[in-house]
Amino acid sequence: MQADGERENDWPTVLDGHIREKERFYRRLAYGVLRSADDAADVCQQAFLRAWEQRDRIRRPGAIGAWLARVVINESYCFLRRGRSEQRMLEQRSHSVADVPGPAELAERRDMVMAALAQLSEPIREIVTLRTMQGMSGSEVSKLLEIHPSDVSRRLHDGLDQLRRILGDGQTPRGG
Repeated sequence: MQADGERENDWPTVLDGHIREKERFYRRLAYGVLRSADDAADVCQQAFLRAWEQRDRIRRPGAIGAWLARVVINESYCFLRRGRSEQRMLEQRSHSVADVPGPAELAERRDMVMAALAQLSEPIREIVTLRTMQGMSGSEVSKLLEIHPSDVSRRLHDGLDQLRRILGDGQTPRGG
């Protein structure tokens, strides 16, 4: 039998012996947090690796059990947090990817908007096109068409309303 001083310097033997003796305990500890035997086994492996990497932090071999138990619990909670973060990212990514239309759908939408624009009266279509499709400001459109800025705003509002009705339920725009 080795003296305590000799065992402290023989970390591979001390750590290996402790893990072999208490492995089931650490797996049950991780399972208590994770509720999955496979995840508990993965976390224990990670904790044992971390214990080996940080073995110089343990001063007394008798303290290795409490220290390793804390490492297993911490690794279990980190595992849960990572899983939740990954799940949120996947959910966000699936929502954002699902919301992005493909090229065929974009072409179809563009054709629908162009057909709806064609149904608007000339003065309203002109302002809607300049403001929304060309990105001009209200004052730029006002100067270009030589009309009052309030007329630009009113016609834009009317035109967008008409487009919503045309695209929303297939109705034709009212007068204009």
